Amino acid sequence: MSLTGPALPTILGVLLLAVAVLSVLDRPALATTGERIAVRAVRTLLVAFLTLALTGTILNNHFLFYTSWADLFGGTAPAKTISVGTAKAALAGPVSGPGLGVSASTAIPPPLPRPGQRLQRYSVTSPSQPGAAEVLVQLPVGYDPASPRRYPVVLGLHGYPSSPQSYLNAGLGDAQDQATSRRLLAPSILVIPQINVPRGLDTECVDTATGTPNVETWLTRDLPRWVLQHFPVRTDRGSWAAVGYSFGGWCAASAAMRHPDVFGAAIVLQGYFRPDFGSAAPPAGVDLRGYDLVAAAKRTPAAVSIWMATSREDRLSYPSSAQFLAAARPPTHVTAAVLPRGGHRNAVWQPLIPQAMSWLGATLPGFHA
Repeated sequence: MSLTGPALPTILGVLLLAVAVLSVLDRPALATTGERIAVRAVRTLLVAFLTLALTGTILNNHFLFYTSWADLFGGTAPAKTISVGTAKAALAGPVSGPGLGVSASTAIPPPLPRPGQRLQRYSVTSPSQPGAAEVLVQLPVGYDPASPRRYPVVLGLHGYPSSPQSYLNAGLGDAQDQATSRRLLAPSILVIPQINVPRGLDTECVDTATGTPNVETWLTRDLPRWVLQHFPVRTDRGSWAAVGYSFGGWCAASAAMRHPDVFGAAIVLQGYFRPDFGSAAPPAGVDLRGYDLVAAAKRTPAAVSIWMATSREDRLSYPSSAQFLAAARPPTHVTAAVLPRGGHRNAVWQPLIPQAMSWLGATLPGFHA
């Protein structure tokens, strides 16, 4: 019997109903009070177990955390690495757009809201958003705003439904620190914005033609300008990378491929390459064809580097990821880690984070240690 699909929850539901009815109607004529208490306790525990099992199965069917029994009980399997193009060709390729060079980074940053701490919290307004967005900034070890040093920037993009803190909870900030301490990655400023304003809204990081939220503009124009005004950062595209998982992985891929004048690379962890609004209707005025990164890879390949991780059993990530990988051609540079199994959950891609951070340090010149 498959772990997913209607059969398992149907069987669990029938068993739960049967045990619950038996518990209510059946009154066993047992000799002692202790025996009666024991039977009732067993039935109560069985009802609780079946309830949890049924709930977990229904949630798993919806979110596809585990896609098979082997995925649930088996160990991890090694990923197959596939490469397209070269980092050199991506860096040398043509890009259009103003980039960030026209806006110099601030010479004297404003005071930090939490002096002496690495993690800073901001509430940032933008004409592209209907309200203030939370932005977390993790500063590198030894950060000195008075120093003439200019730092590269990692734009960290969380999943959905979630918040900026979840990016750190998933271990991505720690992985960045570990790569830096091992001299595989240059000290970098990590900027983690809220990308669903208001919270709970599935924006898919797109712009609309009818008003806010215009999340693509927020992530690729407004937020980078805000970063330039608040921190001593580099402005060349070889010093800016977007990193995200799931929904945030899609947003990272879209930001880099649609704005290679700003971002030189993206790390896409079980993301996808077309916007996915699920059963909800897309916002009015969204040109979904323009956000089809598979079609864009065929038509006008972007001069960016992409590191991606996906699983063949991940029904959200794998279909468009496989199509993108097949369509990619220079100057786009792609390195893909394709796992043979694993559902759509953090534990699948988390073991690959060190590899991704090492790749970033070796790929973009601004991140060379």
